[in-house]
Amino acid sequence: MDTPENYYAILGIPVDADNDTIKRAYRQLARRFHPDLAGPEGALEMKRINRAYSVLEDAEKRQQYDVILGGVVDLRSRIARPRSRPHMPDNPADVEFSGLHTFSTRGPLHAGPVITTNHGVTSAVHGWRTVHGMRLAAGSLDGDGTIWEITRDNVVTSARFRSDPTFTVEALRALRISQAGTLLAGWNRLGLHVWDAYKGDLLWSYPLTDRAVSNHYSLDACLQVMDTSKRVAHLALPYLSEDTRAPRSLGVRSSDVFSHEMGSPTSAVFDPLICAEEGSDRRSFWAIRMRALSQDARTLVTLSCAQVPNESQQMVIVRRWNLHPKGKLGSKAPQIEASLLMGRCEDCTPPYVATPDAAWVAFVYQGAKVRLCDTINGTYSEFACGTMGSSARLAISPNAQWLAVAREDSEINEGVIDLWSITTGQIVQKLYHPWQISALDFVEDQLIAALTDGTIQLWQ
Repeated sequence: MDTPENYYAILGIPVDADNDTIKRAYRQLARRFHPDLAGPEGALEMKRINRAYSVLEDAEKRQQYDVILGGVVDLRSRIARPRSRPHMPDNPADVEFSGLHTFSTRGPLHAGPVITTNHGVTSAVHGWRTVHGMRLAAGSLDGDGTIWEITRDNVVTSARFRSDPTFTVEALRALRISQAGTLLAGWNRLGLHVWDAYKGDLLWSYPLTDRAVSNHYSLDACLQVMDTSKRVAHLALPYLSEDTRAPRSLGVRSSDVFSHEMGSPTSAVFDPLICAEEGSDRRSFWAIRMRALSQDARTLVTLSCAQVPNESQQMVIVRRWNLHPKGKLGSKAPQIEASLLMGRCEDCTPPYVATPDAAWVAFVYQGAKVRLCDTINGTYSEFACGTMGSSARLAISPNAQWLAVAREDSEINEGVIDLWSITTGQIVQKLYHPWQISALDFVEDQLIAALTDGTIQLWQ
């Protein structure tokens, strides 16, 4: 075994994880990558997961593996990083060190505070700029999460939150903080939750089991506090017909957009809208893979896989919806403002990310590129990033200046983030971390990188 796989990184656990942590991580990943849910790519990933688990859950095999992976290095030491080959930047003289194992090439970002969490491996992060700094939220697959107030290099835990225990499978795959920083939403395939971002109190839970939700990309949410002090959650979800006998295909061809006021009955919604991509009576294939709702709840962007005229294969279509158009005859029905043909369905894969205003959408293309779509101008650009692994992460800065790419395709690229200039189409900086990237997000011009050892690195 000249270059052994990092089984700890595959399971997303620290090297000193106990057996309970190993088993819990395995169960979560097994549910996520089951071939019935994740398809052929999931089957390949499950082979890696099963191989890692079979070694780490056996004490004797694990000890032998640690010797092979770490050599003379004690893997249980926090100051040691098991790696078969060290990261070697192209120009070692152009490197800025910020810690024992975190460093970067010179560029626009510099290492900021490191946050140590205690809620397990972080699966989602989201933040918002405040008057004095930043409010940052991070959550795990177990449904636990933490909110911090960050002022310069001072990090203070302000609240802890937990999802409804009824929805514990992949409990937090996405997070959103309101513009005022007072509300927090998080969701997975089974349910969506809203918390008070100051206290961590659970305000509302909405089940998703009746809808055609295949993963967390199937829905989006934004939060607002109105002038009347009403706290409102706006949701974009797979359409659910009032007729329970209606075909489930309606949910993948259309979107429900509605609002809920905190404090009202759980099922109470208002301002319902329906965005129908294709009539349910049409025989052609159509399936919405991603929904992105702008933070002002006025724009919805969908990424769909469809059979279109004059194309032998199914194609990806990105559509920008105006949810509140000013109709000449007073019509308030949502309208499609732009439609872009983005390539074959089999070539367009997750992760999917969008800017807060839903003006830009990015996804992996042909396994080794990232396509970035300008939904306002109806154009797209392409970045030759290199092979993207199954655990790849993407993030776009809100002003569409930077694209962050964590490829995670091999031991060599593990923990490495490439920072691209969207304007020039060039890599402007490389950020190196000692662990795999588990979640990635921008807060204005700051990059938040969550690592599988339970820490969060801020780049400012």
